[in-house]
Amino acid sequence: MLTATKLTKTYRDVQAVRHVSLSLEPGRIMALVGASGSGKSTLLNLLAGLADADAGEVRLNNERVVGPSEVLVPGHANIRLVHQEYQLMPNVSVRENIKYALRFFEKSYREYRVDQLLKLCRLTDVQDRIPRQVSGGEKQRTAIARAIADKPAILLLDEPFSHLDLPNRLIVRDLLFDMVRQDNGGSGQTSCIIVTHDATDALSIADSLGIMRDGKLIQIGSPVDVYRRPTTAYAARMTGPVNILKAKHLPTLHLPDTNNPNELVCLRPEQIHLDETGATGTIRALFFKGSHYELEVELSRYVCLRLLTTRSDMQVGQQVRIRVAAESAWYLKP
Repeated sequence: MLTATKLTKTYRDVQAVRHVSLSLEPGRIMALVGASGSGKSTLLNLLAGLADADAGEVRLNNERVVGPSEVLVPGHANIRLVHQEYQLMPNVSVRENIKYALRFFEKSYREYRVDQLLKLCRLTDVQDRIPRQVSGGEKQRTAIARAIADKPAILLLDEPFSHLDLPNRLIVRDLLFDMVRQDNGGSGQTSCIIVTHDATDALSIADSLGIMRDGKLIQIGSPVDVYRRPTTAYAARMTGPVNILKAKHLPTLHLPDTNNPNELVCLRPEQIHLDETGATGTIRALFFKGSHYELEVELSRYVCLRLLTTRSDMQVGQQVRIRVAAESAWYLKP
């Protein structure tokens, strides 16, 4: 449905996007994760036709998406971008904000569709309030409802979870999942691209996950593959808690060494287990996470690992033994 081929965009002497290629199929969710300044927002603007690419092209259903230099009104009729700042009209109600996106439709359908969207986005109770009278989560859902009002093919979201508390993050996450999977009442399928610097929510709802760094898309694949098999230390850190150590320290964990002592090894906390047959270490820190504890265990002067446990009898300073299965160690590119 949507394809980008070797997109490049430079601002003065900074290459914000560098030769990015990707494709998105109907009814799918893609998440792009990266640190601030990695080019995520610029890429969204290129995909939406709101910025001109220096090189490369974007196509929607095989038709080229043109930039603002080629059209009177920037943007594409079948692509919607929800900005991080929501960009709602401040002095009209939530209902009127959504209705504005349907201003070219007949009144009867407009009212029907607005009622449908208010229900879908859980906004019925606040429909008569203006944006400053509602919560951040309600503003975000209003912006999403307005974006999908005329059933676009592509929905692009810039940091949709960044301003939200945990309950609202879960509501917005579930809304996006339901919207794509259930087709929000339309006859076609909406696809979605989310950009974020936090992979926690992206991992749970995305069909594909891309890692961006310095304007490049350095890895893309299923969330499970990218999480379990990151290609670089940066990709590993961007997708969740991780232990990264040099291969020369593997014998400390009773694991076989490699021929390259400077090679990096990735170990997720859940891959490390308390085991009386393992290596000895001391608990340096302990963090309660609700359903489990996160332990920071020091094995040597150079090796300190984080692991997860449901045991509640642990305490700082306690000696423990930990084990890592050899097949759990994942070697990273330098």
